[in-house]
Amino acid sequence: MTIHSISIELTANAPKNVLFALLSDHEQLHRFFNANYILLRAGKPHNNGIGAIREVNNGFFTYQEQIIDFKENEHLHYKIITGAPIAEHGSWIKFISINTEQTKIQYHMTFSPKFIGTGWLIKQHIHRFIKLALVKLIHFSETNPQLINQAIAKDPSTNVNPKI
Repeated sequence: MTIHSISIELTANAPKNVLFALLSDHEQLHRFFNANYILLRAGKPHNNGIGAIREVNNGFFTYQEQIIDFKENEHLHYKIITGAPIAEHGSWIKFISINTEQTKIQYHMTFSPKFIGTGWLIKQHIHRFIKLALVKLIHFSETNPQLINQAIAKDPSTNVNPKI
């Protein structure tokens, strides 16, 4: 089967610890993705960490994803383990500080379709699905200044100067 890849890179006017916290909170991902998420198994060292399994229902498919690598405020790697029309799936999301108030979000996925000839359609759908979710995440993080204040309260070493 053909391997397809998707890469998306966006910049947010928010610190990476805020963006990471929002995107790694499995049970609240419905705020950004047009899907329902349920945490089926907690990960380590906390619920959203390595080994966590979440169920995703996007209206077309119900599938499960597992967190396979997790470094807080840096990156999140996951794979689809069952239920989707794709195989050999792997995705990662990286958060790179540009400065104390801006973060580059890099998303990358590779997959092969289970059914020959469907890869282009799946790729188009997933690209749109992920990009829309990341745009919603960025908008939410940039328009909720209390998130930045909460991040500073948790980690004063961030030296973020919120524009509130």
